[in-house]
Amino acid sequence: MTDDTGESAEVGILPQAGEWPISTTGWTNDDCNAAEGLTPATSILFADVEETSFMTTYFDPSGQVGNTTLCSYDGDDAYTCSEFVNGFSYTDVDATISMTGVGTVTMMSEDSAAGRADFVLECTGAGCGQVAAGTNSGSFPCGSTFNWTAQAN
Repeated sequence: MTDDTGESAEVGILPQAGEWPISTTGWTNDDCNAAEGLTPATSILFADVEETSFMTTYFDPSGQVGNTTLCSYDGDDAYTCSEFVNGFSYTDVDATISMTGVGTVTMMSEDSAAGRADFVLECTGAGCGQVAAGTNSGSFPCGSTFNWTAQAN
């Protein structure tokens, strides 16, 4: 691949297309107590793999989590992904959570990757105080970082 000047452009490791099981997960900087309250993703789909980008979609046992994001090459086999958006409502409390953030994917090989996403959770509804009591910060908005590793089948 060449850049606009005709020079050879740096290209990183690209993932094999397909759905990969996520093998490890963990939460850091967890003001939201996400480790106790959120179901972690169990797989990631890599699709539309091109020379410097790919699409990612996360899944948990109930199906797709949030939107599909575009990840673009950032150097050193790292890719920065577009904004991730997810939301859910509680059934026992008048509260709706919106979760937004940006992530990175680092490719170790074409079949091995690690990632992280820094999220901000916000709440709307009369029950937000009750839900916030279960967070480490005791209030919304709060932040958390989701970390994962995955290996292609």
